[in-house]
Amino acid sequence: MALYTKSIQARPSKNDGIRICIMRRPDSWAVYDIWMPVLSPSHKLLDDAHSKVVDWNGYVKRFSKEVIRGKREHIKLLIDMAKKRKITILCWEKEPEHCHRRLVAEECKKIDPSLKVVLK
Repeated sequence: MALYTKSIQARPSKNDGIRICIMRRPDSWAVYDIWMPVLSPSHKLLDDAHSKVVDWNGYVKRFSKEVIRGKREHIKLLIDMAKKRKITILCWEKEPEHCHRRLVAEECKKIDPSLKVVLK
């Protein structure tokens, strides 16, 4: 199947498959099937990013250490799920360029190059 990414702000669609929220603090109105906060940045990293203590490059470096390397077994779980069913990982940013869902999706593709990954 495939792994898609999408902003949780976008309207849910039946084409999303299983919707997996990888946000630390989803709003109560957010629509998702599974919540995996373990794949989100720490509260400290979120606070540092929002207050501009870290720029995007610093964010990527810290997120890679915290999640990409630190939570590898959960990333592999996403890959396993995506091989069986269509899944969409969700987080806040409207565009994937400066968003941790892109970093997670790209890592999934690095681990399994045969996995179809679609960034939205």
